Amino acid sequence: MKKIRCKVADLYRFPGNLPRRCAAQFSSSLASAYTSRSGQLLRCVTTIGFCQGGRLRETGWGGGDKQRMSLTSLKWDSFRQEDPPELLILKPAKDHDGRADPIDYEDTKRTAQWRREIARLNAWLRDAPISIAGQSRAALTLDNVGQPIEPYRRGLRRIFNNADWQQGGRFFGGFWETMERSDRFRLLRVMGDPVVNVDFGSLFPRLAYVRAREAQPRADLYDITGDGTCREGWKQLINALLFAERPLRGWPRDTREKLPNGVSLREAVTAIKAKHAPIAHLLEHGLGFKLMRIESDMLIAVVTALFKQGITALPLHDSVLVARPYGDTARKVMEAAFRRHTGSARASVKIDFGPI
Repeated sequence: MKKIRCKVADLYRFPGNLPRRCAAQFSSSLASAYTSRSGQLLRCVTTIGFCQGGRLRETGWGGGDKQRMSLTSLKWDSFRQEDPPELLILKPAKDHDGRADPIDYEDTKRTAQWRREIARLNAWLRDAPISIAGQSRAALTLDNVGQPIEPYRRGLRRIFNNADWQQGGRFFGGFWETMERSDRFRLLRVMGDPVVNVDFGSLFPRLAYVRAREAQPRADLYDITGDGTCREGWKQLINALLFAERPLRGWPRDTREKLPNGVSLREAVTAIKAKHAPIAHLLEHGLGFKLMRIESDMLIAVVTALFKQGITALPLHDSVLVARPYGDTARKVMEAAFRRHTGSARASVKIDFGPI
């Protein structure tokens, strides 16, 4: 079979010399580029509507001879995604409408190194044995934003926030990131096996304790009442306080209903500050994105170390998805990364096997 290549960017004649702001906007709004594992251009893509009579029109990159190819001969693993036009995206603080469009920046040795790191991870991911159990075009599974789960969509970008390279830096773009939690465990297959989610527990408050040079409590940092009740609500409020730049004037979205009935915002914040007195002075000072930068650096180190051991790892902000047989290996790698990046041996890493 001839090589097949599908480059969505070519439909729009995307020039390679646009400013990084434009390249970042382009890579965020389009699927960028997809190729089959064999490589020749498919200029017509059914997801954009360029399909004629249930068949795809195939041409060469420069026009070439037209051929016909049955749509039913294509499978999900027929495609692969090339890197987005820009792998490093710098955004300003959000405006009053909640928007933060990418901004231009000058490349440095540091940004060039980060771009190479992401390109290397994307190359590993493109060739990694990742699949969706039982998925076909006739019965697509949708993710949590209503889009089809497309296992070829693996190209990652790293996004920094507040016009500051020391803030943010999380990965975005992998299809597994927008899958429903239950679907990851039910459908996702890595190296032929179901996955586990290996997670840094209570990471942001733990990093705040490290920053304050205070000993981390052994107990669950999100258990404010001591009996485990309303944990999800306390978790959301603690992290909101770490990201807030000034005292909260209202409840963060979807938080109030997850906390005890009758408790006021002031009472809830007071309870958190009493429980975590050693880091109370760090709350409501906009620390969250700086902690996120540490988190993202650790995830890059973890995923890189696992791939070098021959273990496919899918990053999920503060966790990685790996095949079940490698859950304990990933846990040890994450504990080592925490020690290396923080100087603290108190890493809380857990392995989530999903719904039982």
